[in-house]
Amino acid sequence: MDNSFPLGDLALGAPPWLYLTGLLIIFWLHVLSIWLLIGTLILGLVEIIKNKENWAKSKAIRYLPIIMAIALNLGVPPLLFMQVLYAPFLFSSSILLAIPWLSVIFLLMFSYGLIYAARYGAKHSWQAITFLTLSTLGVLLISFIFSNNMTLLLKPDIWKELYSYKQNGLNLNPNTFEVISRWIWVLSPVFVAGTALLQKSKLWTIPTVILSIVGLFAYKTTWTDTIMDNNLVNISFIADLALVGILAIILFIPFKDLKFQQLGLFAWLGLKGLSVVALRHGIRCALLDPIYPLSKIPIDLQPFLIAIFIISFVIGAWALAWMYLNGRKGVSI
Repeated sequence: MDNSFPLGDLALGAPPWLYLTGLLIIFWLHVLSIWLLIGTLILGLVEIIKNKENWAKSKAIRYLPIIMAIALNLGVPPLLFMQVLYAPFLFSSSILLAIPWLSVIFLLMFSYGLIYAARYGAKHSWQAITFLTLSTLGVLLISFIFSNNMTLLLKPDIWKELYSYKQNGLNLNPNTFEVISRWIWVLSPVFVAGTALLQKSKLWTIPTVILSIVGLFAYKTTWTDTIMDNNLVNISFIADLALVGILAIILFIPFKDLKFQQLGLFAWLGLKGLSVVALRHGIRCALLDPIYPLSKIPIDLQPFLIAIFIISFVIGAWALAWMYLNGRKGVSI
């Protein structure tokens, strides 16, 4: 098959698998941080609304600035890796929905600022509730825009038609059902994340069980035969369903110590993150490998740049750990 997308004259300084490894690892961490962020926002709001008198002592309000900072910093590297590996696809889909895509920057500042306003500026419960509600809506909108772009990225066959129809940068993915079902499936673990972090009742994990199943099967109805024939997709699909079953079992386990429940839920989130990352990667491989095989991208091996890359990776991990440890000091303030 002739490659419809030129691989370019600019050779990579390292093997594609190295960039791909970085992409998958950091995206896994980013997904976990996003689940913690949205889950803490939602369950934190419920907590404050139920207990308005002690709203300032809410764990959610104290944790949110730390989680938001980590989620934001973990969100940039995956995009950079995507630009290196899938530049023609990411640039094209981003141009088609340019206005929503660029609005992400302002939505991030808006949502981030509101979290700090709730943490350090709110004087009354209604102010904190308003700030966190608007921040939640902003973060959800950002995640939907990302889901839309990452889905449109996989559909080069419709780009030309979309652009011919509309050149104003407002071309969202025309298959709204596909985008929404994928978005719901990916975000379904937020309730488990909020439950684990804030040590809430296990009943809060029930929405995750429902949304995971509904979202996954709804998303599956949009898959092509090419996707269905991919081994990684099939394995990840089964693993994802198995994890939902495990979560349902956890609901019936009586935990005498909430620490054990918390540990179990965090372990589940880690495994769920792996299944989400693997399934998304399998779908991307199934659709893009035939027209854009990463293994055929030209390489001009540069050991010095590889060393810089690895050192930067280690420094980034240290910076995140530093942010977390120092952020915890502000929890008690």
